[in-house]
Amino acid sequence: MRFFLTILLVLLLGSPVAAADETADLAQTNRLLQAEYELAKSQQLYFFIDLQTHRIFFRTSGVTLAELPDPLPAQLGAPADGIAYTLAKKTAREEPVREQVLIPPAPGKEPEKPAEPVLEAKKPTGPVVQALEIADMPTEYVLQLDDDTLLTVHAERSEADTLTKLRWKAVRSSWFLTRPLISVWHRWHGSTYNEMSLTLPEREARMLYWSFQEGARCLVRWP
Repeated sequence: MRFFLTILLVLLLGSPVAAADETADLAQTNRLLQAEYELAKSQQLYFFIDLQTHRIFFRTSGVTLAELPDPLPAQLGAPADGIAYTLAKKTAREEPVREQVLIPPAPGKEPEKPAEPVLEAKKPTGPVVQALEIADMPTEYVLQLDDDTLLTVHAERSEADTLTKLRWKAVRSSWFLTRPLISVWHRWHGSTYNEMSLTLPEREARMLYWSFQEGARCLVRWP
């Protein structure tokens, strides 16, 4: 009898918490629908980062164009109150560099000095500029939203060599070791800190960096 009373007490205490969570989730879903309706009217590309189902969607006019899986999400800090964001900045450990080719000057004209260092091509035959492709994009970078929320992206290294796997594990481990200290520092100084770590397959990580340009809009469903 005492066992059944204990079970009943647990159910009664847990019900208000579950109801509150469900209400909050419904409120967030309603806000997402309203925000996406406004973005869909612009007919521009936007991103839907669903941290509940671990998916990232590329959408325009409410239609999903592509979908990326996020198998290993991790969050530090309180969930943000916002729903719609703008990508303010993105930084990478190794930024993609477009190769520049010197254009031979016209006869009798001195060549102009380039504003930045230029890579000379071997025996250039014409003004050919190499375009940046998805394969040139970085696999480790940080997306900073307009409210200073950080989305740290790492690529999975399951098929890499041993040294690369060890480095990837070290980077992942350092994230979990250093971010709590950063969170405590912000809390001590009375500021908020929210960061989400997203681990994607290598090609998908490159694709997200290539397509998610600064100034682009995105929606986030928080867990």
